[in-house]
Amino acid sequence: MNLIVDIGNSFIKLAVLDSSNEVHFFQRYEKVLVRDIKKLAKKYGFTHSIVSSTRTGTPYFIEYINKHYKLIILSHTTKVPIKNKYGTPKTLGRDRLAAVVGASKLYPKKNVLVIDIGTCITYDYIDKKGQYWGGNIAPGVELRLQAMHHFTSALPLLKRKWNKDILGKSTTTAIQNGAVWGIKLEIESFIKTLTGKKGQMTVILTGGDASYFGELIDSEIFVDSNLVLKGLNDIIEYNS
Repeated sequence: MNLIVDIGNSFIKLAVLDSSNEVHFFQRYEKVLVRDIKKLAKKYGFTHSIVSSTRTGTPYFIEYINKHYKLIILSHTTKVPIKNKYGTPKTLGRDRLAAVVGASKLYPKKNVLVIDIGTCITYDYIDKKGQYWGGNIAPGVELRLQAMHHFTSALPLLKRKWNKDILGKSTTTAIQNGAVWGIKLEIESFIKTLTGKKGQMTVILTGGDASYFGELIDSEIFVDSNLVLKGLNDIIEYNS
């Protein structure tokens, strides 16, 4: 059993996985306390852990894990089972790195595009030789809705909504379409364009909004909301 800690922009995710990547526990937290770690350790008896963080600073519960368990703090120097061709590996998001590791393990000897849809949308490409070549970063649906409201004087802050008609018939539906239809068309176009350049590939959607957009996208895709967790677990196993 391994403890996986994924500290993202909005939530802290704790998970317990075994060596076959079966998820035995998963939960999102706004704040993690040492007692949460103790409770999980008592139930699952893990000895190894990994931390991936998009934030600066080290929460106290991470210091506790480091004292009591074999801990990997994921960085650009951590050994991973892929070849990282990214130009600035030190600045590469840890979640992006973990996602392509998980994708490569799930679909060995295949070209894979990972699209992680959360606060931001990241596009990451790894080829059939296990070489990671980078990708793109774009705002997610909530960021788009908030930006349209914040940076204008008249547009309201709205909740997302899927409207079947691509043409908004009101300011409300026009904003919603700009966010939701905009992401749908962006993803479909990116898949089509990259396939034209790189050849056939497996496409995986992951992240908090993967299931939401997975229902809307007109392309052959797989949805795996736990891909980053699996990739982090694969890194533990690779370094054991």
